[in-house]
Amino acid sequence: MTTPRTKNPVPSWLSTPYPSVSHSIISFPRPHVLLVTINRPSHMNCLPVEATIELGALWSWYDSEPALRCAVFTGAGTRAFCAGMDLKQRLDIINTNDVALDYPRGGFGGMSNRTGKKPIVVACNGHAHGGGFEIVLNADVIFASPNASFRLPEVLRGVAALAGALPRCMMLFGNHRTMDLCLSGRVLSVEEAVQWGLVKEIVPQEKLVSRALDYASDIAALCPDSVIISRLGAREAWETGVSRATIRGQELYADGMLKSKNAEEGLAAYREKRDPKWYPSHL
Repeated sequence: MTTPRTKNPVPSWLSTPYPSVSHSIISFPRPHVLLVTINRPSHMNCLPVEATIELGALWSWYDSEPALRCAVFTGAGTRAFCAGMDLKQRLDIINTNDVALDYPRGGFGGMSNRTGKKPIVVACNGHAHGGGFEIVLNADVIFASPNASFRLPEVLRGVAALAGALPRCMMLFGNHRTMDLCLSGRVLSVEEAVQWGLVKEIVPQEKLVSRALDYASDIAALCPDSVIISRLGAREAWETGVSRATIRGQELYADGMLKSKNAEEGLAAYREKRDPKWYPSHL
């Protein structure tokens, strides 16, 4: 097993150790906030199969760790957030007839088909192409640098974007914009991405991660149970459709939120005109 790579010491407030990773840097720069940085800048932060498996395990751990409430995902360097799959490795797998290791249930990068419990904010520090774009499409909130761009270049490579991007593009952008992207393989500029509602803000490169961390800290300061359930209630429509999402949201609210100590604390704090002191979420 490789040694975990950290930028900061592991905080004592974590209840469980995080999985070992060798292709990313893990740090905890703010209270209750996880920062994950893909650390392959010389390869445009593309991900081999092993890196995707690592990230799948890491996001599962993040969801189960009560002390963590929001995560930020970014890439090392200033050129690329993630250029997608390591295509050289993929070609080797095809040429040698090796069987690739199975991707985690969350899909590429552990994220392209992730549902999860807790929010992940992307600080897109450059190109997000192929699988990198598929990760971004399933993130909860996206900040991007001025040089960021988004692309599904699979038609140029003899493959297809089957890790979650196509249906998500259709839901986000509609038929004609999706067809424009996936049939031409063209680059979607960061300015277009803002116009299309994908990117929340364009932030200067040197301030990008800090801005995303500030935003994550704002989320982490809120009731963790409310954040989890609000996110799941909204995402249910993404997965199942509006009518089912309405019913499921009510089930989650009744069975989860009102039975938690945080519901009592939040309502008591409102009555007593004080700031609430949230408990870790065990949903």
